[in-house]
Amino acid sequence: MRVIFDGTPFLLEKTGIGHYTENLLAHLLKVDPELEAGLFALSLRAGHRLRRLAPQYPGVRVRGFNLPANFLYYRLWKRTRAFPAEMLLGDFDIFHATNYQAPALRRAKLVTTVHDINFVRFPEMQSKGIRRFIHSLPRLLERSSAVFTDSRFTARELAEVYGVSEERMEVVYPGLNPVFHSRPSPEEMELALRAYCLEPPYLAYIGNLHPRKNLATLVEAFVLLRDRGYEHKLAVIGGGGLGRLNNAEYRKLMRRVSDLGMEEEIVFTGYVPDERLKSLLVQADLLVFPSIYEGFGLPPLEAMACGVPVVTSNRASLPEVVGDAALLVEDPLDPQEIADRVETLLRDPLLRARLVERGRRRAKMFTWEKAARKVREVYDRVVGEA
Repeated sequence: MRVIFDGTPFLLEKTGIGHYTENLLAHLLKVDPELEAGLFALSLRAGHRLRRLAPQYPGVRVRGFNLPANFLYYRLWKRTRAFPAEMLLGDFDIFHATNYQAPALRRAKLVTTVHDINFVRFPEMQSKGIRRFIHSLPRLLERSSAVFTDSRFTARELAEVYGVSEERMEVVYPGLNPVFHSRPSPEEMELALRAYCLEPPYLAYIGNLHPRKNLATLVEAFVLLRDRGYEHKLAVIGGGGLGRLNNAEYRKLMRRVSDLGMEEEIVFTGYVPDERLKSLLVQADLLVFPSIYEGFGLPPLEAMACGVPVVTSNRASLPEVVGDAALLVEDPLDPQEIADRVETLLRDPLLRARLVERGRRRAKMFTWEKAARKVREVYDRVVGEA
């Protein structure tokens, strides 16, 4: 079987979709060494860079083309099956769309992963590029022989908004990078602190700066905690991947941080690779993740694997992901409630210990090997239906 993956995420600063594509591909090759896989991307000026930027796996053919991607994906292929991908890549069995887009196909089957539909639920919070998905997703779903979702929550969303049948959907939980299950050395932890100008005690947030991540409310909650006498700093770990929207949100947050006089207490680290992220996480007193909408939500699991207790929102997929291993905020738009939940954990060592134990067990449930085996089974079913 020959499967082609959309390699577009590797042409950009790597975000969740890039990690998803890389890890799924790597573990598919482990569970089925006979699988023929390839990466494909179009970009007017950067297509040729895919070979250099994409992860390198033996036998995986990487093909990037300098072609007008926006015109092809959102105009030509929206109306016609002309110029199918097979003209560029030769024959293959499946195209796996992990980034909300797919080329025209001659005979190959299309399978699609939908991570979430936040651009439908919050169109006012999106960049122009992301808003295109609102119009392109219905056709993508219609063409797909199978649709993977990262959670039961997103599967319910697709059934409700687009009428996708249960028979065509498969919930496949993403895995957790095994690096988070190992303890970093004291030297690694010290280097990470120095690299990002941090020192304990601090609270951690992980993720980009999208408005739905609710960082503005987290900043207000942090100020309340400082007013209550807590001397922690707040480490905002991550960012990027949102283009001009990310820059606008960063400027907005920095203005608010400045107005509150918190420039020294709130540290924006920017993107942190997983090895360094582990070292920052294990030294945090807890993770605060007050997002109002997630299709999965990996940061709470990363923290749990590191033995760090979690405060997160009782919204979207997050209760499904964390189970009983985190303290939930009923109204994540209320800074008072977020501050109260954080204070509860900081003041109750027995509760912290219980959540840490449950969290380590919970994090071990999510593996890329399990995800890859389920995806491989669906590939066989889809091709068998030809």
